[in-house]
Amino acid sequence: MDLKRILVFRTGHLGDTLVAVPAFHALRSAFPNAEIAYLSSADQKNPQYVSSRDVLPAKGLFDDWISYPNTSDIRSLLRLAMKIRRKKFDAVFYMMTRYRTARQIDRDKLFFRFAGIRKVIGAEFVKRHNLPFEIPKPVPRIEKEGDFLIRLLRERGIVEPQLSFKPDLLLTAEERDTALEWMRSKGIADLSGPRIAVGPGSKWESKIWEEDRYARVVERLIESHDVVPIIFGGPEDKVKGDRLIERWGRGANAAGELNVRHAAAALQTCVLYLGNDTGTMHLAAAVETPCVAMFSAVDWAGRFEPFGDQHILFRRTVECEGCHSEICINRDHRNKCLDLIAADGVLDACVEVLERKQDGTQTATEMR
Repeated sequence: MDLKRILVFRTGHLGDTLVAVPAFHALRSAFPNAEIAYLSSADQKNPQYVSSRDVLPAKGLFDDWISYPNTSDIRSLLRLAMKIRRKKFDAVFYMMTRYRTARQIDRDKLFFRFAGIRKVIGAEFVKRHNLPFEIPKPVPRIEKEGDFLIRLLRERGIVEPQLSFKPDLLLTAEERDTALEWMRSKGIADLSGPRIAVGPGSKWESKIWEEDRYARVVERLIESHDVVPIIFGGPEDKVKGDRLIERWGRGANAAGELNVRHAAAALQTCVLYLGNDTGTMHLAAAVETPCVAMFSAVDWAGRFEPFGDQHILFRRTVECEGCHSEICINRDHRNKCLDLIAADGVLDACVEVLERKQDGTQTATEMR
């Protein structure tokens, strides 16, 4: 397939972008000399929004960036279509989430046709494999989102079956130096104990494991392994992070202080990520930091598990699983599926990962 100008269409926040990075690398590998642009949504009204451009490397994957506002305003859509038309793209790779409905996909195809792109690669694949919003019970385990996108490219003959790709963020020396300087400013760069990342927050309340359990697990790890905890997350996690650091009496709070790529560089220096199923978890996995992560049962099992085979993941089956709700649907909002994940089991998993690091062993991702 001879394509000189390519548009990639994918929307979403931090985690949605990160799980697609291996597929982006696969596309770049298949078309090393093409001009590839990235089309994604922008949500400037949301202060917690992390755009794809904040996450992805400035060079190495995409040559141009196009964003559109989350609006149905016809004039904005016409301006976007004219902008895309002027670029004279040969094709658009449709790499959208599996929750895109057939009606939305047909509407998108019509838009790209109006914008001058006749070849829409992947749209019918996404339509054939889309997920119903109502999740069946018991919730089935499905293919990871990132693997799904790679399969899209393989079935179109873009990627050879034997090739594999990683979510390499192509971090720069400057980004690593900035992260190291931040750690020095917090007095943790030269401490002898292993650094661990802690991600206690989430934009979805239904995905947050109890703060006190994080506090108790890390307290035990400080006692047993002299760990140095670093809190990661957005500005909304800063207050919680400050409470935890004060309780532990050591560590640093990066929540809201480091941008996404500097946070990735800091995560790369950690031997373990302990936290919720969030974009921060995917950021840790992207820099090959093993994850011990708590999954609520709100989504399809397996869909957003992190890249790699060195993680220990916790998920419990409950009668209300598959709710896909940002706030727990139980009357007391106690997140029953997360309450069933005991701190002792999580502590054991963290110790296992720390000791793996010490003796250099590797094991496959495990669901507990």
